[in-house]
Amino acid sequence: MSTLAEIQDAILHLNPEEQERLRIWLHGRALDLEEDSPELEAELIKAVQGPHTPLVKDELESIAQRALTEHRGSRSA
Repeated sequence: MSTLAEIQDAILHLNPEEQERLRIWLHGRALDLEEDSPELEAELIKAVQGPHTPLVKDELESIAQRALTEHRGSRSA
């Protein structure tokens, strides 16, 4: 069994509180490809090169408009 598989198995056996603490710790950590595993780098590259849904200009403009409206609303509150 590989180290990654052992880690994944161990994570699955953590109780919910420990899993949440691990999630917070992982999300708070900066990604450093010089120090992080080659497996992680390979997964990130695979994700970037994978299939993607093309962006539609109208959808992006709608999202931007909603974000601006929310931002303006939070500034005036």
